[in-house]
Amino acid sequence: MYKYKELYELEPGFKPDNAEKFRSMPSEDLLNETIKSLESKNHQVLLVENEDQAMEEIKKMIPDKSTVMGAGSVTLDEIGFKSYYFSDKHKWDNLHKKIFAETDPGKQIILRKHALACDYFLSSVGAISKQGDLFVADASGTRVGGFTAANNLIVVAGLNKIVESESDGVKRSTGFCYQCESVRARKAYPGVAGSIVQNFSQIKFGNAMGPKRNTTIILIKKLLGY
Repeated sequence: MYKYKELYELEPGFKPDNAEKFRSMPSEDLLNETIKSLESKNHQVLLVENEDQAMEEIKKMIPDKSTVMGAGSVTLDEIGFKSYYFSDKHKWDNLHKKIFAETDPGKQIILRKHALACDYFLSSVGAISKQGDLFVADASGTRVGGFTAANNLIVVAGLNKIVESESDGVKRSTGFCYQCESVRARKAYPGVAGSIVQNFSQIKFGNAMGPKRNTTIILIKKLLGY
């Protein structure tokens, strides 16, 4: 995964739409209103100072032997989750390792589907609106699917993901983030024109029906991810 600044090194002419608007810190009022809205919609919100504090919260949150799946995420990479997740420093059941270990493509697809219904699914988002909505997009379903299938959801995001409105949430997720992800995709998969937004979800409320699950949003006082 490439950090945001590295995208400009990969493609010097890169100019994502609304970069100044969508790559900035929110005002204190906007931050506080967003947290209040998220909490009113059954989300637990943790506001932390930095990446290390975010990782410490995650470690405390996930019990030993829990099945854990992480979506592809620059933010998760930046806080050190990926390196910890694939290490031997924890006692979680890493479902991603099992997917990578499977060499049969058909069986691997089945494992990916089952992994979305894990005990703890971790991801970032394209945007979080002042109204408390989460905006999630991907090309394969391995991020969006976890938001509805997992028993517990942990969302990690820099404050740059916070936007004023629903329309800005859509624009940030399917415009700005898509353009950033396309730079990464062109580098990772030579010959492709860019990424695609095949799946898009706007999460308007935490778990409102069915078995209770925890939805925790860790907001980091940094510019992180795309």
